[in-house]
Order: sequence, then structure tokens, then C-alpha cells
Amino acid sequence: MNLRLLLYFIILGSITANAQSTYWQQEVNTRIDVRLDDKKHFLHGYEEFTYINHSPDTIKYLYIHLWPNAYKNDRTAFSEQQVTNGQTAFYFAKPKDRGYIDSLTFLIDGREADYYSEPNVPDVARIDLLQPLPPGGQIKVTTPFRVKIPKVFSRMGHTGHAYYISQWFPKPAVYDQKGWHPIPYLDQGEFYSNFGSYDVSITLPKNYVVMATGNYTDESEINWLDSLSKVPFPSDTLYRKSWPKSSDVSKTIHFHEDNIHDFAWFADMRFIVRKDTVTLPGSSNAITAYTAFLPIHREQWMKGTDNLKSTLRHYNTYVGPYPYKTVKAAEGDMLAGGGMEYPTVTLIDRNATYFLSSVLVHEVGHNWFYGMLATNERDHPWMDEGINSYYERKTSGDISRDVESRKENKKNDVMENLVYYESVANRTDQPSNLSAPEYTRQNYGGDVYFKNALLLSWLEQYMGRDSFNAAMQDYFNQWQFKHPYPEDFRAIFEKHSTKPINWFFDEAMITKQPFDYKINHVERAGDSTVVTVTNKSDITAPVRINAYTHDSLIASTWSAPFRGKTQLALPPSASGWTHIDVSKEIPELNLTNSEYRRRGLMHRSGVQFGLGSGINLDYKERVYLLPALGYNEYDHFQLGLLFHNLGWPDKRFKFAVAPMYAFGSKSFTGTGTAAYSWFPKATFKEIILQADAKSFHYNETEQNIPDPLYSRYIKVAPSLNFIFREKNALSPVVRTLTLKGYAISEDYFDYKMDPTDSLYKPSVKNQMKYYGLLRYKHENRRTINPFNYSIEGQVGADFVKINLEGNLRIDYNKKNKSLYVRGYFGKFFAISNDEYAASRYYLNSTFTGANDYLYDDTYEGRSERDGFGGRQISIREGGFKIPTSFQNPIIGRSDNWLASLNLKTDLPLGKLPIRLFADMGTFANASLQNPSGNKYLFDGGVEVYLPFADMVSVYIPLVMSKDFSDYLKSIYGDKRFGKSIVFSLNLQHINWLKAPRKAMNMIL
Repeated sequence: MNLRLLLYFIILGSITANAQSTYWQQEVNTRIDVRLDDKKHFLHGYEEFTYINHSPDTIKYLYIHLWPNAYKNDRTAFSEQQVTNGQTAFYFAKPKDRGYIDSLTFLIDGREADYYSEPNVPDVARIDLLQPLPPGGQIKVTTPFRVKIPKVFSRMGHTGHAYYISQWFPKPAVYDQKGWHPIPYLDQGEFYSNFGSYDVSITLPKNYVVMATGNYTDESEINWLDSLSKVPFPSDTLYRKSWPKSSDVSKTIHFHEDNIHDFAWFADMRFIVRKDTVTLPGSSNAITAYTAFLPIHREQWMKGTDNLKSTLRHYNTYVGPYPYKTVKAAEGDMLAGGGMEYPTVTLIDRNATYFLSSVLVHEVGHNWFYGMLATNERDHPWMDEGINSYYERKTSGDISRDVESRKENKKNDVMENLVYYESVANRTDQPSNLSAPEYTRQNYGGDVYFKNALLLSWLEQYMGRDSFNAAMQDYFNQWQFKHPYPEDFRAIFEKHSTKPINWFFDEAMITKQPFDYKINHVERAGDSTVVTVTNKSDITAPVRINAYTHDSLIASTWSAPFRGKTQLALPPSASGWTHIDVSKEIPELNLTNSEYRRRGLMHRSGVQFGLGSGINLDYKERVYLLPALGYNEYDHFQLGLLFHNLGWPDKRFKFAVAPMYAFGSKSFTGTGTAAYSWFPKATFKEIILQADAKSFHYNETEQNIPDPLYSRYIKVAPSLNFIFREKNALSPVVRTLTLKGYAISEDYFDYKMDPTDSLYKPSVKNQMKYYGLLRYKHENRRTINPFNYSIEGQVGADFVKINLEGNLRIDYNKKNKSLYVRGYFGKFFAISNDEYAASRYYLNSTFTGANDYLYDDTYEGRSERDGFGGRQISIREGGFKIPTSFQNPIIGRSDNWLASLNLKTDLPLGKLPIRLFADMGTFANASLQNPSGNKYLFDGGVEVYLPFADMVSVYIPLVMSKDFSDYLKSIYGDKRFGKSIVFSLNLQHINWLKAPRKAMNMIL
């Protein structure tokens, strides 16, 4: 590089750096006239916006958001994200219930301009300008538009004649120092828009109540709302799906607001309206607060305007002044969270009214964090949702006036924290600073909202409240009505902190590991009390130690950020401590090692017993008790106690043990399981060491003896499960490698002749069996057409068996209606010369209790060949539905190989739990072993299933191959139809130790 070229780059870099240091933002001033057609659910509008280029760059094109087109078909980014998150209502929606925007003709300064969209991105368009727009220049863009309003699938939509109109008009994308930001509409992931003024006129039938962004400019509308706000509550509060008839007379309502970046409106003829005013400290201007809600929720909304006023006061004090003249909240329907914020107005989902106070605080608080501090919500959701959640908690705590409100607020905080802690416990949480689409559905709430609120509380305590408040108010003053980025937030907070806070931004926000501090030891050192603390986390971060005399705080101190081990000295005033702990402001998952008691076993809080289950977020180890019940053909009714430590959040060590007494066999039975999890950082996401044990009776005899004898099995099965790590947290793939051993003690009956009466009488003998299992399973849990396959090897003293199985669900174009395909191939190798011993392990077309030598399944009558117990099967190996226990040899049994195909299909019968099934299969030398000489077996019929998780199914065969038909006829004669009905209990797939985790996932 020559000197001249080097000098050129130095000068260019200097100019660029100077340009980047000068903040600028684009300005878009918008005017819209829109008419609502509430008979056909359309909007007809005309828009005009002035785009002013304040950037130092010449603009050659504009990106325009056409977000109603997100509802156009099932190939949009919105639809794909919903499906990824397990939400299929829109995917399976009828075309008449979807939406779109059309009738667009863009004119730039009166001349028509072309626009186009990329394939499958119909909600983002690009307009190439007719001539470049230089710095300081402006253009006027106009277009008519028409919006078909969809049913409510996310934010914008309608429920009958209630309308929730947001993200509804053509809107320019943001161009800032980092370039263009065209973003498709998403359910999970919010927005980024240009500041400017909005002037909107809405024409609709006269009897609609409208809550919208900005100020009402029509005195007649203001007066009408005033009169509605004084109408007494109706006596009839029933929720009705019918609406009043809309008026034949129309009205036009005019709204205006400056310094905003969006406009939304909500209209319902049923709204109850309440109104109040509030004057904030430091201002003489009264702000009008409106609430609009449905009669059924009038009790919850009684204090709605009070909540709005309190929120304004607190955020005004904590953050900065509220500049607008109105604040409004309306009740409605939405499926993108409990509420959604827009400038000066928010929509609260009617299903969130039971947490109304905190939801109102949160959504109104967004007028600061989103409204005035207009961050890029899509790329940096922590800057609005995280910070706002922190202030929501502070505000909700402050305005909880009575004991009940404080309890409810605390309960709400605990439940929100659990969402985060449950993810941390299972190491599925994600860094706090990702973009919205990168999060799983659960982590979008747990990490973006709740984890960030906890982290900011930690930062506030560490910096000191005054320094933290000064930083936040400085941030507001510098960046209100602008577009701050994370680096701007960080720079201001570092300026106001007297301590290093790089640990917060560089480590705490990006870690996926749980925070964990352990108090190792407490000792006297002169007049001081020295506390030794270990940071078991993988980050450098500070800790606060508190000393108490009983329940009174007597001393507290902070450490510097550290890793490993450190010592903190408490002042002489702490000498009378009874217990010392890590401050609960630090979001620790494991608190049992975070307390040190002067007295107590190992200086800890010990164990506490409770009933049912509960929340494991305190210093005590908890053990829960539940009644344990059981039944089988031999032990009959069983009663006992279940001891377990399963709760929320999940623990690394879990156990569940249920000893029982069997009233039939008059003996003790029971089952138990325990597991410990490791969470490596490389190939495997989790390694689980588990041990399962159970003991029940599986057969009985009364042959030639006065009292029955029972044969018992005792099973102990240790296992190692390796769960592979996927590259993407959103991946639906789960890959598992399982290594499992079995030690099974089996009683059996040994018959010998009694010389006193020459009768053969049984006695109980015992044998030990040992087996090994190795299985690889690949699951793709995608929402549409999920599948899995596995390869499994089993080995015992007498055999080796290989099982290959695949399952595919093919979804029809109708919700909850599918075709289910299962394929199986098994190969058997005898390694013993004892054919009788090996025959127990042969491959079977129909799998019954007699074939379950591993005792993995639950059977009502494990050894029964007839009666109710004899009608139970499992969908293993061949997966057929017709047991032939009395046939010798059993039909469809093989000592070599077996292959089968199992089909099931849902029926278009609404929600009736009925399917059709069909099974087909063959095996080695089938034509020689089947009495008919046929090579193939088949059966088919009707399945009636328990809708919840398919745990119980009843199969009614209607057609079958000749070998099955002849068998049933020969054994049961005219009763063969009833005797052919079988059932399955699919309990083997339930891992009870993961039940709390799965319950949490179902709730979320």
C-alpha cells in the first residue's frame, strides 16, 4: 500500500467516524382516512405520509411494511413462526378467516411508483424512488388501501363485531445508522418504527366506542365518552357472543398526536367506559385516563383508571415525565400475550383480567420503554420488555395497597420467575440479549421478560439505588423520542456507576449457566465476621451477603466481581448473627447452599416435608408426600405413600419412591426411581444417570393347595441417557443414546408330586435374569408431520435381538386430524442351545404381558391368557391387535425376523376420539408356520382412545387374516367378536421424574 492510498483511507475513516458520531433519525408524518365496513369486516383507507431524510445518505428506495399480508397464507414468516411454536390455529384456518391488504397504488409526489415483494414475504415491499432523495430532502407518498380484517390469530383481528386494529396500514421501515430494517410481521417479536406525527380519521357506525392512539379532537365524541363514563354498571354481566346491531348512522372520529411511531385503535359496541384525570408532579397539565371493558369483567376493571394513574406517577418518578395528554386501556381479544402496547393506548386480553393490575402496569409502562425510548424491539427485545418488566415489578409492588394485593403481586412474581428458573434448571435458557426470533416460545417470556427483570434488580442493588436511578433518568433524557441501541444504554450506566459493571453486560446477560453462590464457612477474625463464599457459576460477578439476628437484618456487604472463592468481612455489628445468607436479589437457582446457620445440621436449614408438590425456591430441601394407589390381577388393591422431591423448578437430583401394601397378596409391593443430571458444554446437552426399581406379583396359583401362592418379580434397572446438543435452540430434533442394564429376580412355580395324596403341588422357586439394552433414538418434534426412528439392541444369556422402529404422523389439512404410520423390523439371534429358554424372547406380531420379559410396561394381568387381563396388549414389535395365547405355536411368532406396518387414521367426526387402524406383517417362514399357508397377516378395525396423551386405547378388530379368524372361531366360537376386543395402556413412555417439567411446558 503506497503512502497516498494510506492517507486516503485515514481521511475517509476520520470522516466516517465523525459522521457516525452525529446522531440523526428519519421523520415520517402520517395522515390516514379509514372507514370500517363491519358487515364484511373490511377497512377502506387512504394514506398520505411525508418522508423526511435527515440522514447523511442519499435514499434510492423505501421499504414499506404491509403487515396485514402476514395473514394472507400459511407460508408467511408469521405463519411459520406460529407453527414452530406449536400454534396451528392460523395454519389450519379457512381462507375466509384470514386477512390481507390490497388496492395499493403508491404515488410519490403525485407520480406512480412500482413496488414489489420477495416470494413468501408479502408483508414487506420495496418502492424504488423515481429519483434519489438527497440528505435534507422530503417526499410525499400517497396510496389507497383495503384491509381484510382476519379473525384474531395474533394482534390485529376481529371477534364478531369487536375490532382490534393494529399493524394495519402501509408503513415505512426504519433507516438508521445501521442501515435499513425491513421486518416481516411476527407473533413473537415486536416492532421498530419512525417517529413523526399521526393524524387519523376513523369512520364507522355511530354506536361503536373507540379507544385509539392520540387525542380526540371532536368535542361531540369527548362529550359522549364523558356521558358513558357516568352510566352505572349494568346488572347483567354475562358474556355474550352476540353483538348489538350497529347503527345505520356513521360518525367520523379524528385523532392527532405528535412524537409517536405507531397508531392503533380498538372498537366495540359493548364497551363500558370509565374516565379519570391525573396531574403528575412537576406538571400543571392534566392527563385524561380512559378504560373501556366488557360487563363480565367489571369487578376486575373497577380500579382500572386508578392503575393507569398510579403507573403514570411511578414511571414519571422513576424514569421521566409523560408528555402526552391521554392514556387509555381497552379490553379485547389477542393471542400474542396478555396485552399489547401502542402509543397512549393498550389492549388487554380478556383472559388476562385475573392479573389485570400487573398487566396494566406493564402495558402502560411501555409508553416509556417502546413509546418514547423507541428501541429496535425485534433485534433487542430486552431493551423494552426486560427493562419494562423490571419497572413493572417495582411499580406493582408500590401500588399493592392491601394485604391481598401484596400477596397476589408476590404470587405473580414467583410464577413469572418460575418460567425462567425452570429453563435454567434444565439448561434450556438462552442469553438475555438475543433477537426476538432466536428465542424459544418459553424463553421469550422467561429470559427476555423475567430474567432481565431479575438481572436489572441485581444491577440496581450493586450500583446503589441512587446511581441506578440517576443513570436511568439520564438515559431517558438523552434518548426520549429517539432510537437508542444497547451500546448507548451501557455507556450511560457505566458513566453513572462508581463500580465496574462490565460483568453485567459482558457475562451476566450472555450466560446460559445458572448463578450459584455457596457459603462455605463463617468465622470470627478479630472484631469482624469473615464469610467464605464460592462462586460456582461460570461468570465473574459480585455477591451480597446479609447477616441476620433471627429475622432482623443487622449487617450487609458486597463483594467485588469475582470467580472462584472469596472472603467478605462483616462489621462488628454482625457478631450476634443467627444466620447469614446470599441476598435474594441475586437470581440464584439453588438456594440450599446459600445460607449458613449458627445452629443446624451442617449449618443448613435441613429438610421440610409437605403435601402434594410445590415450589423449590428457598433454603430448605423439600420432600413431598402423596397417597400411592395401585392395582393388578394378583396383588389387587394396593395402598401406600409416595415420597418425592419433584417440584418447580426442576432439581438435578430427583427421586420418587412409592412403597405400598397389597391387600390381595397380603404383602408389600412398590416402585421407585431416582436420577441425577449432568449438563456438559460440548457434545451432550444432558447426561442422566437413572435407576428404576419395582416389585409386584405377576402370577398366582391355587392348584391343589388351600391358599394361593404368588410369584413376585423384583426389577432393578440402572441406565445412562445421553441427550445430544443441537446447534439451534429452536431445533425440534431430540437425539438420545440410552445404555441400560436390567437385574430381574423372578419367582416361578415348581410343581412336584406330594406323596401323601399323589397330587402335584407348587412351590415357589427363584431365578435371576440379566439383560443389557443399547438404543439410539432420533425424534423430530416439529409441529407438522413429526417423526421418530430408533435402533435398539437387546442382549441376554440366551439371545440377541435388534429392533428397528419408525413412526411418522402425516397431518391432514385439518387441525388434530392425521394419519399415523409405524414401521417395524426385528431380527433375533439365539445364542443358547436351549430352545425352550430362548423361545421366551422370540419376536411377536402381537405383544402381550407374557412377552414383556424386561418388565417395562404396566399390565393389569401380566400372565393372563384370557379374561380382562388377557385382553391387554402393547404396541411393541409387530404392533398387531389380536393375541393368540392359546395357539401353539403362537400365530405371528418368529425366531428369525419379523416385519410389520401399522396404520391409524383420525376420522372427520369432530372431536370424537375414534380412529381406524390396520396392521400388516410377515416373518421368516410365514407360509410354513401359518396354518393357512399364507405369507402375510393383517387385521383392521376401530380404535377408541383417551384423548389425553393417547394413554389408553381400545381396539375393536373388524377384519383380519384367515389365521386370526380361524383361531378366534376355534377358541371362542360365537363369542369371538367380544373376545377379540383388546386394550393398551401406554404408560411406558411416561418419565415421572420429568412430569413437573412437562406440566410447565403444557401450561406455557
